[in-house]
Amino acid sequence: MTKNSAKGDRQKEQRDSETITRRPGTSTVEWIAAGTSSLALLAVLAYLVVEGLSEPKGTAQLVVLPVQVTSTNGSYVVEFAAENRAGRSVAAVEIQGELRKGDEVVEESSALLDYIPQQSERKGAVIFQRDPKAYELRLFARGYTDP
Repeated sequence: MTKNSAKGDRQKEQRDSETITRRPGTSTVEWIAAGTSSLALLAVLAYLVVEGLSEPKGTAQLVVLPVQVTSTNGSYVVEFAAENRAGRSVAAVEIQGELRKGDEVVEESSALLDYIPQQSERKGAVIFQRDPKAYELRLFARGYTDP
């Protein structure tokens, strides 16, 4: 082996090792993805901070509507949807159901919903012994607490 060929082999090995350890630069697509992700993260964090520091917006506006009446084992299950139309969440929502004949309340039943977030709906049911179809059915929210 000659001196020049040994020197050439060492230079080739050095170039090969540089090729293996050299890292390519960050591509434009990666920079765009990182920037977009960073902006999205900052927007979400800003929204959460503003919502967390803001006061609840007004009074809860609870609307309770019957969904379905089912007869089961001598009782009647009245499923309902309770909608919170306000900008504040509520907890421990008591839903009252009444069967009325004129001004007289024939039967009462109630249910408790743990939590209804703002601008959302939760479902539940009240149970009666009498057939709600034979009477005037009233469903309404009776009370709630702040979560």
